[in-house]
Amino acid sequence: MHDSVAGNTQSQSDVRGEDTLLAEAAALRALPAFARAIREYTVGLAKFREDSRLVNKMISYDSRHRVVGYLFYLHADRERYGTAGGATYGRLHDLCTRRNEVSPRTLKTTLALLRLTGFVSTVRGEADRRQKFYRPMPRMLAFVEGWLGYATAALDTLQPQMRRGEMLRDDPAFIERFLVCGGRDHVDNEPPADRMPEFIGFFGAREGANAVILAVILSGTDGTPVPSRARIAKRYGLSKTQITNVIGEGERIGYFAVDAAGVAAATQKLRDDFGRWISIELAFYARHMQRG
Repeated sequence: MHDSVAGNTQSQSDVRGEDTLLAEAAALRALPAFARAIREYTVGLAKFREDSRLVNKMISYDSRHRVVGYLFYLHADRERYGTAGGATYGRLHDLCTRRNEVSPRTLKTTLALLRLTGFVSTVRGEADRRQKFYRPMPRMLAFVEGWLGYATAALDTLQPQMRRGEMLRDDPAFIERFLVCGGRDHVDNEPPADRMPEFIGFFGAREGANAVILAVILSGTDGTPVPSRARIAKRYGLSKTQITNVIGEGERIGYFAVDAAGVAAATQKLRDDFGRWISIELAFYARHMQRG
């Protein structure tokens, strides 16, 4: 792997005085094992995206992903919201719209898709039958376990003494504890994704962008040919046209270098931004994946 992917040089934005998450991310990037952790994370994320194609298609946009995250948090935080949890439409609307993170239309669409596909159900409140709560179904809880699996694997590469993979496997309260702690942090402070708006504006707002980025990053890391556009499309349930459009847009913003045959490769800008984003995500996970 290129040394620069590990992002060992600390950018000026990483030393903002009060942003401790960026400082924690920079500390992870400075670890000798960070290049291996990036590969572990990338391989795991690629497999997760491929295996969980339906739900991944629903949350291929960062805004939809935030709806799911807020739903899980509200459901899990029974200390604040009571035994039924707090995942009502009203609370979801308040969280999604207070910082203009998610539009009401996107919120409604995402909730409808989650219900239609059996990932969440709704129940009436016991005290007030007019109140409706959204609850994750076992199918959705399995999705969360897979989502956290590639993160714990990468963190175990960096901080093996914490044994977070073991916690995920053996501690029944681990996932709920993470959802509550991480959810409160996300609600009360600046969301991790907001630290990198340009990258997330492509990676998390353009369907198919994450598929192409994962493919070209892994090919560069392993020294293997970049998969064809048709192969990437088939692997992630996309169309070849979508992949072509993503590559064209990525080339315009400086993330892909495209040769005469139309094959995309990661630029230094993409390697730097991708490594930095992973470090921020892992720092956020590490902060909240603690023993009970």
